Order: sequence, then C-alpha cells, then structure tokens
Amino acid sequence: MQMLEAVADNVGLGEAFDAAKEAGEDMMGGVFKPVLENTVEDVLEWMGPKAGDIAVEKAAEKYSFVNSMEPAKEKAKDAASEGVMGFKDLIMDFCEDALEAPLATFRKVGVIMLRAVNDAASMAVWAIINSMGTCGALCIQSCANVNDIIEQVKEVVRDALKEFAVSSLEKKGAPKMITDKIEWGDPDEDIGEPKKRQTPKQEEMKKEQRDDTINVARQSRHSCSVIAVMTR
Repeated sequence: MQMLEAVADNVGLGEAFDAAKEAGEDMMGGVFKPVLENTVEDVLEWMGPKAGDIAVEKAAEKYSFVNSMEPAKEKAKDAASEGVMGFKDLIMDFCEDALEAPLATFRKVGVIMLRAVNDAASMAVWAIINSMGTCGALCIQSCANVNDIIEQVKEVVRDALKEFAVSSLEKKGAPKMITDKIEWGDPDEDIGEPKKRQTPKQEEMKKEQRDDTINVARQSRHSCSVIAVMTR
C-alpha cells in the first residue's frame, strides 16, 4: 500500500489515490459495523471481571490480606461490571455511525471504552476498600494509596483492552485496512454525540448511578480514616 501511495504521488495522482482509499473505507463500513457491535459485546463482558481481578491483584500488593477476602473479590468484579455496562447503550449508539465512517467511529468507541476502564478501575478498588471494614480503616492511611492503586489498575486494563479488542476484531473478520489504522484517542477527548441516540435518558441515569456509587465509596473511606485516627 505504501508503495502504491508513493507511485501515485510521483505521477501527480496522490489526491485521487487518497480519495479512492476513503471511498474504500466507506464501503467497508457495512462490513465493519456488525463486527464492531459484536466486538463491543465481547469487550464489555470481558472488561468488568478483568478490572475486578486486576484490582484485587494490585490491592493485594499493598495489603496482602486482600487475597483471603473472597467476598471482596466478587464485589470488585460486580462493581467493575456495573460501571462498564453503564456505557453500553452509548457505545452501541456510536456503532451506528460506523456505516459511514468506520475508522472515526472506532476512535470514538475506543474513547468511551477507555472511560469505561477508568470507571471500572475506580469502582472495583473502592468495592474492595469498602469490604475491609475497620481493618481497612487501620490499614489505609491516605487517599493517595487508594488513588495509586486505581491508577495501576487503569494502566493494566487499558493495555489489555487494546490488545483484546483488536484481536477480537481480527478474529471476527474486520477488514485489515481498518484494523491496521485503528486509533484509540484519550478518555478525556471530546467526541461529541452519536448521530442518533436511542436511550439518552437511560444513559444519563446510569452515569448518575455510577457517580453515586463512587461518591458513597469515597465518603466511606473518609469515615474509615477518621476511625483510624481516633483509634491510634
């Protein structure tokens, strides 16, 4: 492909070649859309439990007793899965745009997936912390410890996500001319709105629920810190 581009440029047909490539990508949209939708289903089902497992692993590196807290492990997975699935409707709405712009659409879907990773990591770690009870209050001395664990979980799950998603796309037959050009973007990137929203109110409600869950967890952690100070 690079050789063809170079030849086209040399003979003054670079713009025409680029237009042909764009037209080909647009035609691929009809093939890519169902593949993307199926991949999204797989990714979201995988991401919650994955984030929960990594949260347990990273928390146990600081507080070894976490490995023996079986209920906390399940709560971490459940909390992470809840956070992830809260993004599903919005992602599926964006998938509709893949018909016209497959590459641009995947970037937007990727941005939302990365946001889902952030929520999953935070909710999983806080679920573990909340399962510690008084012991957690005595062991956790500052919020910086919790934030450090969350950031570690985000980093691991982000890397795993990119590998898992691309692999899933390829296994499902996504055109190579699409997968070779995938870009992920940044979770803070402004991607606008999908052209057609199916359930906007439902998405807003789920976001509020996720925010409430995280806020309750943080309040619980603050209370535990107060207890820890009082028991010294």
